[in-house]
Amino acid sequence: MNQYFYHIIVPNENTVRVRKLTPQLADKEQSTGRLNLAKMNDKIREIIKDPANLKGGQITKVGEALFEALFDSELREDFLAYYQEVVKKQQQILAVILEINEMAMPEVVAYPWELMCLPQKYNQGEVYFATDRKLNFYRCGYQLEESDKLSININEGKKLKIALVVSKPTADSQLSNVEYQGVQQYLKRVDSQQEQVEFMPVMDGLNFYDIVEKLEADKPDIFHFIGHGQLVEKEGEEVGQVALVNELGEADWKDARMFGQLFSGNTPKIVVLQACETGKQSETNAFSSVASRLMLQGIPVVIAMQYKVSNQTAISFVKEFYAKIIEGNSVEIGVQKARFKLGIENGYDKRDFAIPVVYMNALDGYLFSKESKYKSSNEKTNSFSNLTDAQKRKLREEIERVLSEDKLRTIFIEYEEKFGSNFYHQIPGDNYRTRLINLIKELKNQKLIHDFIEIVRHEYPNVAQDL
Repeated sequence: MNQYFYHIIVPNENTVRVRKLTPQLADKEQSTGRLNLAKMNDKIREIIKDPANLKGGQITKVGEALFEALFDSELREDFLAYYQEVVKKQQQILAVILEINEMAMPEVVAYPWELMCLPQKYNQGEVYFATDRKLNFYRCGYQLEESDKLSININEGKKLKIALVVSKPTADSQLSNVEYQGVQQYLKRVDSQQEQVEFMPVMDGLNFYDIVEKLEADKPDIFHFIGHGQLVEKEGEEVGQVALVNELGEADWKDARMFGQLFSGNTPKIVVLQACETGKQSETNAFSSVASRLMLQGIPVVIAMQYKVSNQTAISFVKEFYAKIIEGNSVEIGVQKARFKLGIENGYDKRDFAIPVVYMNALDGYLFSKESKYKSSNEKTNSFSNLTDAQKRKLREEIERVLSEDKLRTIFIEYEEKFGSNFYHQIPGDNYRTRLINLIKELKNQKLIHDFIEIVRHEYPNVAQDL
């Protein structure tokens, strides 16, 4: 283990326990506080009850109330001290794990914890738990034994196999609006550029049985579903549902329990549910959501949407998520940075950044071992170590064609972690072309040319793919 953890455990309506873990010590210490559900008063619960209320200042109001409910005065000081030590002083990432007793407190589990933020009155700046780039915030199952956690690591020499399943009920005009081409094209491009990734043929319009057969035969590592979901009342209880398609093109709604049977023959490492309300939990019925039911099914990682989500928001999230995990980041880092991107694109006065929820019952979130990633990275870097003059010229011409200088500056600002602060501003030149020539030289000298090209390809798909 080489990460810091702040593991929050809520066993009942009175108690909050915290385990602090460090790379040097399995358990640094434990702290205890009191859960204060009174902070989730009628007004706050009324806002949460109707997601349409979650906009503008109401989002921050709910986020602060969630923090105050979880952290009493002692735990607040405990967390802030640990945050200061790990994040501020040591410049390390802190994983914040939330584990709540689902059977005892379904209402508490159903709260939108991804909105949680540090109240302004504590004068610690803007800290949104689900998007802070120095935090990783995710949920895990209650009292899951360490021996029950599964590895999601891809074996040496094997490819990361991604299956995209699209459910588009053509017989229902309201449900036929399923956009998947953007994700499909992106994953195709990843497949062509990354040796360790295999994007499998899209499963479009298959019925339940045929999907099971395909999954059992192909054994994908990631199952990515694009379609429709909902949380509805059925026989007096709220249950999550997902719309598949029957032979007539009609919606075949499967409840959370039945949907989990898709994986009876093969268990993917990760399930991505790009469908509305698949991560939304009933306030009265434990394990009602599709995501939570899949956790019981033994899926190590489930990423779902807890509210209705637009195609644009969902596509932006999943593309950034894939980009990060393929770079070698852990799943939770990929989700965190993808949510951060939504916050930047859509603002924190919209709930979009808190829509994606990640449940992790894995040993760790890394798909690729550090050894294989280091080897792969070295091989790619070395392949760019001796660019010819013709290659340098082609690269410069392509950047000029696709990117204005302002767009280029933005890339270096957004990826400051990779290139360092003020990287572009330190490049000399009287005009854009001269600066590009000097930029390419500097990127080559610092062995960053491959990283730069990959980022440009990701941000601007119209750039030539044979750079």
